[in-house]
Amino acid sequence: MIGHFHLVKDLQQGVTPAPRSLNGRGRPGFTLIELLVVIAIIALLAGLLLPALSRAKEKAKVAKVHAELYGIGMALHMYADDHGGRVPPVRENCNTDLREHWCQLPVELAEGRYLPHSDLGGREANLEDPFDVGHTYKYAAPGPLILNGEPAGDYGLWVPTNFPNLKSEFGRFYTKPAESPVRWAVWSLGPRPKSAKSRSSRAPMSELTWYKRAGDDGVVMRYATREGLQFKSP
Repeated sequence: MIGHFHLVKDLQQGVTPAPRSLNGRGRPGFTLIELLVVIAIIALLAGLLLPALSRAKEKAKVAKVHAELYGIGMALHMYADDHGGRVPPVRENCNTDLREHWCQLPVELAEGRYLPHSDLGGREANLEDPFDVGHTYKYAAPGPLILNGEPAGDYGLWVPTNFPNLKSEFGRFYTKPAESPVRWAVWSLGPRPKSAKSRSSRAPMSELTWYKRAGDDGVVMRYATREGLQFKSP
């Protein structure tokens, strides 16, 4: 009754009563619909931004790969200068525990301190491919092959027949350094290391197996010609 009396008195005196607060503290509160709209807008913005952030992160990793492949190329160049133009042999394994460490970075580069060294099997030259965690970058060169720790003939590197044009699907496997137009190749398996392009027998020398843009699969690579000139994928 007292509240009713004051309300009537205020109306008689021309005073408009203040609206009641929705949250009881003097400020209007958000309705459920307004909250749902805000949440929907935030979710939409996140959906638009996350792919862009993912692509930026991928590009940053690719830039890191190119920088480290350049360093490996310089290490191979110095090794060749110190060893009469020869480069290290290629290593492959059929053993269960080392099978996935095929074409690992040469142990010789670690032993000669051209690259960091570790005691991890398959990672003696301790420079990890950021797209293939637990494994080194890949290395291949025409010439001697070490299989399961023992000499096993020569390794064949696939090179397009119309080299230096690398777009062709046709090529051959070179096993003799003196015959191959390519001295060596080093590469990362790329953002999707188990993809068909990254695991192709023509990788890394076929341009058709290269990573070229964000969201793509394929390898990121660097190679040297017989004359020692170095080139890289995009």
